[in-house]
Amino acid sequence: MTPRPVDVASVQAKLRSIDELLGALRLVGEVDGVRLERDLLLRLAVERALTQAVDLTVAVCSHVLAAETTTAPTTYRDAVRAAAEHGVITAALAESLVAAVGLRNILVHEYARADLSIVAAAVPVAQRDLADVVRQVARWLQHRE
Repeated sequence: MTPRPVDVASVQAKLRSIDELLGALRLVGEVDGVRLERDLLLRLAVERALTQAVDLTVAVCSHVLAAETTTAPTTYRDAVRAAAEHGVITAALAESLVAAVGLRNILVHEYARADLSIVAAAVPVAQRDLADVVRQVARWLQHRE
C-alpha cells in the first residue's frame, strides 16, 4: 500500500487545538487534589483538556506514521514511541507522553477512580509536554518542506 502524503493543514489544525487546550489549562491556574475534589466542573474541565490533548497528540503521531511509514501502531503508547523513532518528537518527550497516555486511559475508561492529586500533578507536566509536542511537530513539518 502506498502511503499518502502528510496532510500538513490537518496536522497544523490539531496542533492549534492542542495549543488551545494548553491555554485553557493556563486559565485554570494551579490546581491540587483538594481543589479538584471540591470543584466538579473544574475537575471535569481539567480531565477533558488532558484527555483530549493526548488524543490529539496521538492522532498527529498516527497520521504522520501512516503517511510516511508502513508502521501501524496498535496502541497510543506505540504511536508516540514510533513517532520518536521516526524523528517527529524526541525519545524523551515520547516517554513522558507514555505516562500521559496511562493517565488518559484511567480517566477515559475509569479503570479506577483517578487519584486527584495525581491528576493535579499531571497538569504542569502536561503543559510542558504539550507545548513541546506543538513545537517539535511544527519544527518537523518545517524541516520536511
